[in-house]
Parts: sequence; structure tokens; C-alpha cells
Amino acid sequence: MKKKIIIIVAVVIVAAAAGIYFMVLNPGESEPEISYYLPGDYFVTNIKDSKRLLQATIVLELATNDLAGTEAFLTENNHILRDVIVFTLREKTEAELRSIGVEDELREKIVSKLSEEMDADYIRTVYFDDFVIQ
Repeated sequence: MKKKIIIIVAVVIVAAAAGIYFMVLNPGESEPEISYYLPGDYFVTNIKDSKRLLQATIVLELATNDLAGTEAFLTENNHILRDVIVFTLREKTEAELRSIGVEDELREKIVSKLSEEMDADYIRTVYFDDFVIQ
């Protein structure tokens, strides 16, 4: 009986030590910091095959361990970022822009194109503060 108790206590101590190591002392990679980047005031673009315009305010969600460097890079290359977003928005017709779920589709497409064009794997998603067809 005493042998079982000693084994159980030893297992608990080893498990606790391993938990402390992996949770506190492990110098592994830390979780990326979440931040937000606003690439300008708003976007206004023509709608494909329409006389109407689309106005959208977009915020990018970033996940990075080098926040200052990432924001500096995005600011320096804001013209590329805006170009990719405008031309992605312009690809949609008015009917597509009015359809259900178009925002989710645009989110995925914008993130994909920005990641490819700017070699930016830290852009997690896109938020639309405004999305107005005029």
C-alpha cells in the first residue's frame, strides 16, 4: 500500500514539474501579439459593370511577434496594400456585392492576395467598418 502511494506521489511530482517547465520555463516561441492596422481612411472604387461605387473602410488584423517592424513595413508599403485591396474590390459585380456572404469571400480573397503580394503571413483577417454601395 505504501509502495502505491509513493509511486502516485512520484508521478504527480513529475507531472507537475513537466507542466511547470512547459508552461513557465520553456523558452519556446511565444504567442504572436494581435494588433490592428488601418490602411487609410476608406476605399472608394467602381463596381464592375455598374455605374455605382463601392465605399469600404477596412481594418487588418495582424498576428506578429514584431509589431513595430510589421507596422513600419505596412506603412512603407501602404500603396501596394491599398492597390491590392482596391483591385480585389473592383472584381465584384453589383449583384455579387449584394449577395449574402460576399464579405466573407472578400475577406478570404483580400488576405490571400495580400499574403501573396507582400509575403505577409501575419495578416489574419479583414474587418469591414463600412461597406456601402452608392
